Amino acid sequence: MTYWKLGCNWGSGNPDFYDLLIKESIVICAHHRMRKGDYVAITRGYTVIGLALITRERTSSTSHPELKADFEKKSIEYEDWNYVAPAKIWTLPEELVFEYHLQQGIRQIQNSDTIEKICFRINKLMGKQLVVNCAKLLKANHNLILTGAPGTGKTYLAKEIAKELGVMDEDCELVQFHPCYDYTDFVEGLRPVKVDEKLGFERKDGVFKEFCKKAFVDQKDPFERGYKKLVEIIKKSPKEIYNYRASDSNNKAFDLSYDGKDIIFIRYEGDNNRAAYKDRLRKLYYHYIRQGITDFGHLNRSDMEKVVGCSIDYTNYRSILQEIYELQAESNEVKPYVFIIDEINRGEISKIFGELFYSIDSGYRGSKGKVCTQYQNLVPDDDIFSDGFFVPENVYIIGTMNDIDRSVEAIDFAMRRRFAWKEITALERQSMLDDADAWGGNKPDQSVIDEIKRRMNNLNDCIIDKSAGGDVTRQERIGLTEAYQIGASYFLKLSMYNNNFDELWNNHLKGLLYEYLRGTADIEKKMERLYSAYSK
Repeated sequence: MTYWKLGCNWGSGNPDFYDLLIKESIVICAHHRMRKGDYVAITRGYTVIGLALITRERTSSTSHPELKADFEKKSIEYEDWNYVAPAKIWTLPEELVFEYHLQQGIRQIQNSDTIEKICFRINKLMGKQLVVNCAKLLKANHNLILTGAPGTGKTYLAKEIAKELGVMDEDCELVQFHPCYDYTDFVEGLRPVKVDEKLGFERKDGVFKEFCKKAFVDQKDPFERGYKKLVEIIKKSPKEIYNYRASDSNNKAFDLSYDGKDIIFIRYEGDNNRAAYKDRLRKLYYHYIRQGITDFGHLNRSDMEKVVGCSIDYTNYRSILQEIYELQAESNEVKPYVFIIDEINRGEISKIFGELFYSIDSGYRGSKGKVCTQYQNLVPDDDIFSDGFFVPENVYIIGTMNDIDRSVEAIDFAMRRRFAWKEITALERQSMLDDADAWGGNKPDQSVIDEIKRRMNNLNDCIIDKSAGGDVTRQERIGLTEAYQIGASYFLKLSMYNNNFDELWNNHLKGLLYEYLRGTADIEKKMERLYSAYSK
């Protein structure tokens, strides 16, 4: 892998051709040996305004007659020696633009600091674009399955998609399906209970029904909406401390934090942390709202303490109540909730979802998709789903699965058509290798990252026989598809072996690839080819 700089105007007074690169999704190579997988920093003057990843090998510009008119218009030589290469191009947002003082034209980049800047930005752009695209797909369909090769970080990506939708950690649930998982775990079922030393059974909500109940309450509960908005403001504040300034002069300023359960207020330096308990805030909020009171700044102390049945810091409580009321009134937008099902194809889908095949359909969300569950006669009258269960409109489902899992056929067509599908490729998620968080504090030098990418690309090309020449017989061809390519997550294990690539091969990749090839002819020769490609 090589890094290049491409200036986007050649010669004094000649027109800038960055718009042409964007329109045609190409980079201009001239006589330089730019190759597939190389990165290009596109400059205007000394400013890097865009980055490109070359996606296919270069060809002469004269083999593209559609470029001739534009090349002449932009004063670019339309000659046999002037090569072009297809590329994925990202225009840098203002905060990622940087300076690189190097001679104009095309040059290979050798400076390690500049290469690191390019890799950091590519990681940001590739990862962000994928997350944004998947979030749009999920928003439009309500149900999304991320599929692809193993080790491509699909579960991590699912969590990033949830964040892109603005979902807080407590509004995102993750479960993992397995062969023993069933309807009683997911929707509802009978669970053993001990009453008066005797064993009995009672109906219990499963994890998904409980999650939907929480999402529906938030959808219809203005207090919950305002409270969560306040918690979100606290979490986004410097050091997660919100300096609250009351609009009412009767109530003084104080700091607010959040301990994961309740809001904590600090009135002055050295003050002991005091909690504004959520259940008390809720009780007070609805007590006064039902009376038509929305100005909480002048509430009577004794009346407030009578409502909650104990002594409270009433001035702080009424300021927080006022803030909650104003925040919920500002936004009628319903908060989204995301339910992630990891390895969705490893469970027996029909048995787990039951009658919910109908309710999870994006066209039947809400009460119009209401169904009677298998234990409907045992649901109490005061339950919000007492007359039938439905999936609220603000619930989004993301499933993850590996294409090559033997249990992939467990997802039948009825379920498949209720989900949008997005394939996550090994190359698409290679940007994980540039993410320091993915390495857990053990990220190697950039030279090692570059070597990983080179070996990974060579191995994955060999897996699909992309690099097979005429000297490779039909029997020696690997014969696998992109679904069997090796994802970046496998290479994150390299830090366990002090960056020893042979140990990574022997302990992780060799056995995996051998299983992929089990039952085919000439396995040993094929393994030799794979190892040779990995070692290049």
